[in-house]
Amino acid sequence: MSSPLLAFALKLPLALLVFLVIAYAGTIDRRIAGVLFTFPILNGIAIIASPEPVIVADAIYPLVIFNCVLFACVISFPKALPAVGTLPRTARLFARVAVWSLAWLAGAWLITDFRAMIPGAAVLFSGASIFALVFIVLFWTIVESIGGSRISLRFIRATNFLSFWANPTGVARIAFFILAYACLFFASRVSPDEKWVGMASALPLPGFFALASLIDDAGERPASFAALKQIRDTLFLGPLLVIPFNWAFSHALVSALPQSATLARYLLLLALWTVAALAVLTLVPRLERYLDRRSS
Repeated sequence: MSSPLLAFALKLPLALLVFLVIAYAGTIDRRIAGVLFTFPILNGIAIIASPEPVIVADAIYPLVIFNCVLFACVISFPKALPAVGTLPRTARLFARVAVWSLAWLAGAWLITDFRAMIPGAAVLFSGASIFALVFIVLFWTIVESIGGSRISLRFIRATNFLSFWANPTGVARIAFFILAYACLFFASRVSPDEKWVGMASALPLPGFFALASLIDDAGERPASFAALKQIRDTLFLGPLLVIPFNWAFSHALVSALPQSATLARYLLLLALWTVAALAVLTLVPRLERYLDRRSS
C-alpha cells in the first residue's frame, strides 16, 4: 500500500470516530462536546507523520483558536450562517459544511501565509487562557433560560449510539463525511511545505459535520436552538488543551523518538490522547456544575 493510501486508511477511521462521537455527545452533554470540537486527533496524526513535527504543530496553534472563533459565530447564528432553512434536509447539511469550509479555508490560508508574524505557543496559550476565562464569565449559558436541565455524560450507551446513526439519515451523513474528507485529504497531499500540512490537519471537518447535524436536528424548535449555545460555553477551552498537547508531543518526537521508533511514537500518542480525554471528561463536568450553580 502506498504512503498516501496508508495515511488515508489511518486517518479516516479516526476522523470518522471524532465526527460520530461529537455529534452524539452533543445530544448528551453539549459542554463536553464543545471541547471535543477541537480535540487533537487529526493534529496528532499529522504531527507524527511529518518529518518536521515542530513546524506542523506550530502551524496549528493559531488555527485552533480561529476554529473556535468560527464555531462560536456559527453557533451564535445557526439559522443565518448560512440561511438554508428552505433547502431539503440533506442539502442543508451539505450547504452548511461547504460554506463553513470555504470560510475556514479563506481565514486559515491567511493565518498560515502570515504565520511568521503571529506569536508562538506561549503567547497564544496565555492569550487564549485569558480570553477563555473572560468569555466563560460573561457568556456562560444559564440552564434555566433554555428550559432544560443539564445532562451529565457519565457514559455513552452503545444501543443509543448505534440507533442514533443506524438509520437512513445517519448513514447519509456518514457517507457525505467520508466523501468530503477523502477529497480534502488527497488535495492536501500536494503541499510542498509542512506548515500547509499543519493547516490541512487543523480543518475541523468532523466538527463541521457534527455541528451541521445538531443544527439540522434542532429544526425549528427555538428551545433546541437555544440549547446549542451550551456548546459555545466551553469552545474556547479547546486551545488550552490543543496547544500544550501539540507542543509537548512534537518536542517529544524531536528530542527522544526518531521516525524509526514507530511503535514508541504511536504508543506515546495514544497515551497523550488518553490523558487528554480523561481530562475533558473529568474537569468539564466539574466546571459545568460549579458555573451552573453560580449562575442559578
